[in-house]
Amino acid sequence: MAQSPDEIYEELFEDVQLSHIFSDSKTFCDVIPRELSPNEILEKYRQEKIKSTFDLSSFVFNHFIIPNTTSIANETRCTIEEYCHRLWPLLTRRITHENYSSLIEVPHPFIVPGGRFREFYYWDTYFSMLGLVRSKEIELANHMLENFAFLTRTIGHIPGGNRSYYASQSQPPFFSLMAELLGQTEKYKNELEIEYEFWMTTRAVTLNDGTVLNRYYVGTGNKPRPEAFLEDTETAHKSNNTNIYFDLTATGECGWDFSSRWMEDETDLSTTITTQILPVDLNCLLYHLELAIGKTTKAERRRQAIQKYMWSDDLQFFTDYNFIKKELTNRLTLAGLFPLWLNVATLDQANHVAGKIESLFLYDGGLVTTIAKHSTQQWDYPNGWAPLQYVAYRSLLKTSGYETLARIIRQRWMALNERVFDETGKMMEKYDVVNISKPAGGGEYGVQDGFGWTNAVYLEMLHDQRLES
Repeated sequence: MAQSPDEIYEELFEDVQLSHIFSDSKTFCDVIPRELSPNEILEKYRQEKIKSTFDLSSFVFNHFIIPNTTSIANETRCTIEEYCHRLWPLLTRRITHENYSSLIEVPHPFIVPGGRFREFYYWDTYFSMLGLVRSKEIELANHMLENFAFLTRTIGHIPGGNRSYYASQSQPPFFSLMAELLGQTEKYKNELEIEYEFWMTTRAVTLNDGTVLNRYYVGTGNKPRPEAFLEDTETAHKSNNTNIYFDLTATGECGWDFSSRWMEDETDLSTTITTQILPVDLNCLLYHLELAIGKTTKAERRRQAIQKYMWSDDLQFFTDYNFIKKELTNRLTLAGLFPLWLNVATLDQANHVAGKIESLFLYDGGLVTTIAKHSTQQWDYPNGWAPLQYVAYRSLLKTSGYETLARIIRQRWMALNERVFDETGKMMEKYDVVNISKPAGGGEYGVQDGFGWTNAVYLEMLHDQRLES
């Protein structure tokens, strides 16, 4: 496995990231040397930086090819449906064997989300696959499943994305759901077993009563994430938490980066404590994985543990559990729908959760991610995200008495996608579902267009809408 760019370029990497040459810390992680090898560039940097005439920005642009950001607007003014179908080839990438690239090589083509995201991401891919199926791009969907199986066999787990700096991370474990979607569970039984072993040996927590549940945790050193080096460094300077880098990296692994869900103070990112939290959605996904590989006894134990540790009688909702404080976090988020979607919740619980979704989360453009109105993070109010709209929609369709609510969510989300598309010619990574005339915001980077999972969920919902009409 190739080294991460921070390890390759040492102090040059740190100096570039702290210098604000690039507005996005991820940019330098994805550069490719022009002519010299990384060692030669580093040696040259050490010789030249002591000169009074040295200019770091010029040095970087002279020695590296800077990656482009993918922007895909609707130039031909086709319909939104046509656009979503036509987008897959534009988001498809193949490994081209560039020397010293941070890309992790895989054998088959894959879908990238778009914008600053020039590689595939683990949990994004499940939702992209939904759209590929609707676009009859079954071969490409199977290629991506095989890429994940390849990575599982070769590095022991599925990284968060196919970049060297993501190699020690994973993301929400959707591999069993991908295999199920494409009817390939039996074919990939061995790889699913390897994935399960990874989560149970590196990210399991045993509670006082012997219960085993899982968390996000990346144990590769207490240092900034390379792709968010400047942002993490600034956050750490404000934090009293000596493990803050572990917590920030774990939040990168969880996919909800960032959210009040992981913070002690919803207004302060430096209070992130993700490694202390047993997430309800992660444990529901591992329940699905246990069933997929025939570990029915362990799955039943996990289902009971989710019921015991993650259901709040007071809130009548599923929340995460802080195993250090030995208490529920009591943060109401759309993660509380995963027990409905993956058949962990009782009928009574499902009804209570559905009622809360309708009364607290539903706005003009769909569902807010959390109800934390004072957070400035992107996985919070007022933003809505396609994967969570989909999970909510599917969860409520199967909850008796809430099918109409499911269709309202579908209609509002699709209408918001359509309105923004008509105005911009683009599908977006996230949307403001509260004030539907405003773009989404928050977080450590701008709103990205493309955008794999949004296109896919739109096509999936459109398919259902047509079946009903």
